[in-house]
Amino acid sequence: MSGGVIAAIVVASVLFVFLLVMFVLVPKKVYFMAIFSGAYVSGFKLISMKLRKEQYLEIVKAYILAKKSKLKISTYQLELISSSGGHPLNIIEGLNAAKSAKLEIDLDFARAVDIAGINFLEVVKECINPKVIEIPLITGVSQDNQEISVKISLTLKTQISNFLSGVNVDTISARAVEAVVTKIANTEKASSLVSKPQLLDKAIFDAGIDDDSKYELVSADVIHIDLGVNKAIIAEKELIEKQRIIAANQLEHRRLTAVAVEQEMKAKAEEMRAKTIANEAEVPKAIIKAIEEGKIKDVIDYYKLENLQADTEMRRKLLDKKDNPNRR
Repeated sequence: MSGGVIAAIVVASVLFVFLLVMFVLVPKKVYFMAIFSGAYVSGFKLISMKLRKEQYLEIVKAYILAKKSKLKISTYQLELISSSGGHPLNIIEGLNAAKSAKLEIDLDFARAVDIAGINFLEVVKECINPKVIEIPLITGVSQDNQEISVKISLTLKTQISNFLSGVNVDTISARAVEAVVTKIANTEKASSLVSKPQLLDKAIFDAGIDDDSKYELVSADVIHIDLGVNKAIIAEKELIEKQRIIAANQLEHRRLTAVAVEQEMKAKAEEMRAKTIANEAEVPKAIIKAIEEGKIKDVIDYYKLENLQADTEMRRKLLDKKDNPNRR
């Protein structure tokens, strides 16, 4: 067998082994999908991505979409996004939507948003379709002490230039609440603000709540405004109630003091009455002693003494009746 034939056999064998390896290793479905979509990706590239355990299916889908959208993005750039933990298909979908809406967004910005853990496609959608947020009920008090309740909605459009560094929705909402409360507090009459709620819209815009923000304020709308209670009247009622309680406490104190004095006087009267009764009990003994000693010489003196005792008893009863008018 000639050398040429042997060489041909060797070449054919090597080629056969190569094709066999290619057939086994190349993800055939992805390979043919790329070919028929007009976005050719070599078999070597696919094998390389497969061996490096990259998301080659997502990369190829993203590359196909980029080709159809006429975005100048290579498979190498998509591989870098995938290897850094990004989402190539999501980025290409976002760039395609941005291009359709004539928004100037480059791949580097898209990668930065994606690496930050933010859905880039949703960001682009917010740029196209502004988001509307409703702020819970805000309550303030005007200069005439009238309470005002307000509910507002804000329409915000994403600002790509400040998206990665600007303040978020929560900060914008807080600024809007502050602007509304300040406007209410600086209003002389609550009725004037209720009749012209657009003054609140203007106050929100004048406050510049979207400065250094991810979003641009498109509109601020008052969706509810109502008058509440009058703080001055409530304060007056509270003061009157406090004064009533103080007066009632003082009256009760005086009543308790009077009761205590009355009880003390009764105790003294009882004490005096007890002493009188004790003294009266000694009178008969004194009379007997006086007779024995000859100090009472006749009956007339005795009756005079009896009259004195009767008079004393009558005075005692009158005193007792005066102290206890209900006693019979």
